Amino acid sequence: MHLLRSTAIGTEVIDNTNHDVHGKVASLVIDPDRGKLIALLIISSASSDLLSLQTDDIVTWGNRIHIRDTDILGPVQEVVRLQEYLTSKRTVIGQRIKTKSGTYIGKCCDVQFRTDTFDVEWIFPRRFFRKGLALPTSDILEIKDSGIIIKDQKPKGEEVVSKASETETELKTAVSPVT
Repeated sequence: MHLLRSTAIGTEVIDNTNHDVHGKVASLVIDPDRGKLIALLIISSASSDLLSLQTDDIVTWGNRIHIRDTDILGPVQEVVRLQEYLTSKRTVIGQRIKTKSGTYIGKCCDVQFRTDTFDVEWIFPRRFFRKGLALPTSDILEIKDSGIIIKDQKPKGEEVVSKASETETELKTAVSPVT
């Protein structure tokens, strides 16, 4: 299933044994190098701190997130692996998106990911109050502290014209008379 980050926030987390609700998703932690969701930050009434839920511990994700056991939920401060991502300035959400040539596209306001592999597939820029066109993660060249660098965007009309002119030259060379 494909899911937007904005839709995932607020999803209930329940365990498979007695189906008790243990909290709701407050935020997502994304690895900028691999383009994968690595953990969910859970807000729970049982704890004043945010709890961490590693994606490896998720059994299924539908209308709710099913986990094996409640013991896998723990304070974020205790998960050493997440500290690097939580303190890094190389975030995805809220990051400025620019092309390789420096053209400003907007800020990343949302991402779409798969709930089975946790791969981020699309990023959604926003400029002022308008949403831009969704960009596939295959267009991302690099994620730096200063922003997300993507491939230069060409208008679709330019690609069609250049392909048409290439085809014409190929046809002319193929049809030219032999002397």
